[in-house]
Amino acid sequence: MQMTYIQVGRHKDIAVSTFRIRFVVMSSSRPLFVCLVVFSIFSNGFIVSGLTFPPIGENGNQGIGDWWIYSSVPTALATSKVSETCIQHSREYLTALRERQPWAVKMYESSGRMVENLIYIEGNSDVHHETGLFDGCVSVRPDGIPFQGQYCTVFFGLKQVDSDGNVENWKEEEPIESSSNFLKPSIGFCLPSTCSARDLRSAVAQQVGYRASNGKNFSIVAISSEDYCYTQEKILANGTVDKLALIVLSVFCLLGIAVTVATVHHTWINNDCDDSKKPMAIQLLHCFSAKRNCETLLAIQEDAKDSLSCVHGIRVLTICWIVLMHVGSEFTIERISYNKQTAVKNSQRWEAQGLANGLFAVDSFFLMSGLLVAFTKMRQLDQNNGFFNIKRFYFHRYIRLTPVYAAVIAFLAALWPRLGSGPDWHFLQRMSKGVRQRWWTNMLYINNYVATTKLSMSNPLMGMIESWSLACDMQMFWISPLFIYPLWRWKKAGLLWTVVCLFVFLGYSTVVFFVHDLPISLTPLGRPSEILRIDDYVHNHYLETFCRIPTYLIGILLGWILHNTKNRKVSMNKCQAVTGWMIAALFGLAVIYGMTPYLDETTAPVINPFVRVSYGALHHSAWAIAIGWIIFACTHGYGGFINQFLSWKLFLPISRLSYAAYLIHYNIIKAYASHLRKPFYFTECVYATTYFGILVITFAIAFVLSVVVEMPFLNLDKFFFPIKSKTRQGIKHRLCTHLLEQRMFLKYTPKTIFFL
Repeated sequence: MQMTYIQVGRHKDIAVSTFRIRFVVMSSSRPLFVCLVVFSIFSNGFIVSGLTFPPIGENGNQGIGDWWIYSSVPTALATSKVSETCIQHSREYLTALRERQPWAVKMYESSGRMVENLIYIEGNSDVHHETGLFDGCVSVRPDGIPFQGQYCTVFFGLKQVDSDGNVENWKEEEPIESSSNFLKPSIGFCLPSTCSARDLRSAVAQQVGYRASNGKNFSIVAISSEDYCYTQEKILANGTVDKLALIVLSVFCLLGIAVTVATVHHTWINNDCDDSKKPMAIQLLHCFSAKRNCETLLAIQEDAKDSLSCVHGIRVLTICWIVLMHVGSEFTIERISYNKQTAVKNSQRWEAQGLANGLFAVDSFFLMSGLLVAFTKMRQLDQNNGFFNIKRFYFHRYIRLTPVYAAVIAFLAALWPRLGSGPDWHFLQRMSKGVRQRWWTNMLYINNYVATTKLSMSNPLMGMIESWSLACDMQMFWISPLFIYPLWRWKKAGLLWTVVCLFVFLGYSTVVFFVHDLPISLTPLGRPSEILRIDDYVHNHYLETFCRIPTYLIGILLGWILHNTKNRKVSMNKCQAVTGWMIAALFGLAVIYGMTPYLDETTAPVINPFVRVSYGALHHSAWAIAIGWIIFACTHGYGGFINQFLSWKLFLPISRLSYAAYLIHYNIIKAYASHLRKPFYFTECVYATTYFGILVITFAIAFVLSVVVEMPFLNLDKFFFPIKSKTRQGIKHRLCTHLLEQRMFLKYTPKTIFFL
């Protein structure tokens, strides 16, 4: 028995490649074997790991060295469809490389190599990537040469060869606007800037071949466009400021000046008395004080004596969970990764289901939103003897959510794409363009319905993708008085009405799943046949408010229960409390691990229709019930150590940052991923360190955003529209006095003063 190992590798310290050939032959025929290998290398071709490559060169006998050089400059070998200028400059670059000129050596070392046999190689589950060196390529600017370094990415797809089709026309195309491009093999070439993306695409298409799989023939297709080509001039041009960016910068600067002036005045100039005793103008100024807002954010005292302290812990854990899932999806599914299949395989392990199948975490926010709206509004109805100020109800909610939301959207639309660069920065630029196009749908909270029929969640033109949940939450808030007031006013009739509506919406969700034959979840990683139907799932269920509202209604019912039991102790014996916890745990585990038997399509090719529809339509509500019990039990003293943990006072200031953190976390992840110069290599350690780094950055930026934007507008809202009637009368009196002093009172109508 004999074993043979052949290793051919490029020595990275030498400009023109030299090769080291190492042979390990476990027999006595070593000299004969060496002769055979040398003959194979310097004859009509060479053999590496069983793959045959023809020699490339003018005289046909230059061997491996020239092949390795030309593999990095496909435009130098093009025979058609490539401009003469591109071919000429590519050959000038190769001439300079043979002369070992520094700039040419730098371009060569910055370019990936096209080993055609490694693209879609049969039996290999990992995706081939040759990225080259982005910064090294674009920094090449030689003197006296009519071009500079240009970094271009080419993706490779597969198209089935039809016996009646024209194969040559299939071998190149422009990429679609989708994150699915990053699932394909790719090569980053460093070429002369006079070569266009079409030149490169045509040159590569002439060198790729075909593949056979499952009895079918496929053609390898070269995919590229100018959007994925970068030069130093193009990167610098991207940093230029347009009118919108100037406007946004001006507004941010004014806001920063207001915060600075207010902080200085509040801290050093006028800090001798309580704010309520100061003039109205000073009180308005102090709404922007960073000192005041930091003290409010970092306070560990409850805002109200009957607040639900365990909710803060649940809110913090939920936002951390969502960030963890988005980091995982970005670097294992959507982003270029060396070992994507390893991540996919790990996601099918039972212990990873909390991440791979955890998108229902957002239902915790919907539950808490319905709970807090109902709980606080019913308390106000008690205080106001049933008076429901509907205008104030909607206005306060819009002011509560929109200013910081608008600030994030303005930043994404105007400034975000100008702050960096990278091989995939174009994807981020397209996201910014989507924000510019659809900002008004975000401000009206209808972005989950408008333009979603033509756009995909993987399309960057969706803009601020994670904002769909804000639209759903606001739309559910709009109709919440239809349930809150009947529950407070008529109790049993209101309860019957709310429960009936809950089951109607659950029925609607079930019918949608059945009629559209939707996948069981949004992330069927081990079921390739269902991945193609993800957009149907998104449009008909995931973004659909009427499919999400059952969770919100469960929150409203829980808020009603807690409101009715807030002044009395709910008595449960130990057996009842344990039973409640066991049922909640059973619901939670069923939601997390319910898909485990169906993760791998090879072992479970068909999912039972009853399982698919029942899990898909009901798992959101089941999770809400589990979380709802935790809140109920902790509020009434049956939470034990769980309540102690969730009510930890350190969670309170962090929970105040959760809204701002949710708004910005996904964009931070996208910016980091698009900025990466190399594909991500997935390991648990790298995943953990990346996650914690992004989480810390997210909360740090969220803190600044809350201090500068969110809290000032909340202070203004409280100043002009205080809850207590005595305070409201004081504001009306101070405002009237101020208007009279300025002799402007006649310009205001009595209706205005009454509204204030």
